[in-house]
Amino acid sequence: MIEEQRIPIGEDVRPDDAGRHFSVLYQVGKQVLSARSLDELNELALTLVFDAINAERGVLLLRDEQSGEFVPHARRSRDGTLPGPVSRGIIDEVLAGPLGILTADALHDPRFQARDSVRMSNVRSALCAPLCIDGDVLGLIYLDSRIDAYAFTRNDLGLLNAIANMIAIRSNQEALRSALTEERIVRSNLERYHPADVVDAILESRHLPQIGLEDREVTVMFTDLSGFTAMAEAATPPKVAELLNEYYAVATRAIFAHGGTVNEYLGDGVLAVFGAPLPHSKHAEKAVAAAIDLLHGVMRSPTIGEKALDLHVRIGINSGRVVAGSVGPSQQLKYAVIGDPVNVAARLERIGELDTITVGEDTFALLPKSLQCEDLGVQQLRGRKHPVRAYCIRP
Repeated sequence: MIEEQRIPIGEDVRPDDAGRHFSVLYQVGKQVLSARSLDELNELALTLVFDAINAERGVLLLRDEQSGEFVPHARRSRDGTLPGPVSRGIIDEVLAGPLGILTADALHDPRFQARDSVRMSNVRSALCAPLCIDGDVLGLIYLDSRIDAYAFTRNDLGLLNAIANMIAIRSNQEALRSALTEERIVRSNLERYHPADVVDAILESRHLPQIGLEDREVTVMFTDLSGFTAMAEAATPPKVAELLNEYYAVATRAIFAHGGTVNEYLGDGVLAVFGAPLPHSKHAEKAVAAAIDLLHGVMRSPTIGEKALDLHVRIGINSGRVVAGSVGPSQQLKYAVIGDPVNVAARLERIGELDTITVGEDTFALLPKSLQCEDLGVQQLRGRKHPVRAYCIRP
């Protein structure tokens, strides 16, 4: 009668094998802790398995995250030849559990008689154990013999299951560490341009701004530090850098405080957007509130607010529908907002008075009536065919 075993991970071994198996598990445990990479661990673990179990061939497979297929990451054979592909029938049987399996004679095993992959490989005995964490199979360790039936014992399968379990734990730890590292990198990049609550919402929803283009209703803000060019000509480079860094910090704090996104730092200016990548119904009010805080922050700044520097800020704000998302070549994707409201905001900033906020009529229509706005009349903006009515807000 053919010996067919299907046993759970952690099955005890016979007492006479206990010492040998303990030594192997000890060595694998050391590698789990000390291996510099998963590839190194997999190679060493398969070598140790071959030292303990008399297999003809062995393959360690890991699941590819993209395709879901199990791909060889380490191979061994007694004769030095490269082992061929693992039978899909044996893999499917393991995944059905997922538990380790032992077949004493695969060619006559009723589980695999309908499987061409087993028959064509001429496998006699086989062992296969899953690398499993909470029912999720990360990979498989497969051993076989094409020469001997009954080449493996129940104790061999118990050992293989234990080794697979240790490798699975380390693989899972590496995956978690990699995911945390990736999230830290993504968070760090996002925090340069988005406030903390927006970053949290983006990461929670996985709605990363690098993905896709969307039609959005937003408010765009342009700022300009007037007098900067003349000051830069007379100041030392360290002084210029100090001033710019302070200005960017003041502007970014004000924008972030009201849920805006810094779309770009433009020399001595800043482009910000409110209402993207996450939508907000009061994007116009938030943009104006951020602009007021920015002007007050510049006035209070010990670096930028020095009267001897003769530096002032102009701000232009406009609202409307834009396309928001990633643009540029694949190696240098940048989150951007594109559309006529962006151009109008830039032109409004240029016609505005120093230390004031100039808003377009579309933004004005979204602001509360209690906010004092001075009507500047219809303005013909450079580069535009149709004029725009503008309004001035004096903080």
